[in-house]
Amino acid sequence: MTRKMTRKTSPFHVVIALGACTLLLAGCVSREQADAKLGKACAAGVSALLPEGRKIERIAETKISNAPEGQDMRLVQLKAIENDGFLEIETPFECTFEEGFGPLNLSYNAVVYQLRMGETVIGRSGDEILGNTTDFVKLTEAVTEAMR
Repeated sequence: MTRKMTRKTSPFHVVIALGACTLLLAGCVSREQADAKLGKACAAGVSALLPEGRKIERIAETKISNAPEGQDMRLVQLKAIENDGFLEIETPFECTFEEGFGPLNLSYNAVVYQLRMGETVIGRSGDEILGNTTDFVKLTEAVTEAMR
């Protein structure tokens, strides 16, 4: 007669395992959450660079997709309702971000790569900085703050 050895799981081990699973799942960053952060960061970057007297009243539309610049790049297209104190106008803006997810999507990070405001381009193209360096620093700081 052979004896079958079974391992008994204690309630303590079950609670620990369930707690670990809950923490892992709660810490995961979804694509939707990441895109929401990118939309908010793009709007903050635009706001930081608008000329004095102009401001964004609201975002009318946000489209987020893979950027043509390459893998791990996201394109955020905003239609913002701007106000210059007298007139409200709908203005399109585009932000491109480099992004990365940590292991098991436990973390998320993105940095601004480029911002297009009409004909004005601020950011990077490869290793080159486009536009005014002071504006690039303002843009980077605004986006970093919004991503927190």
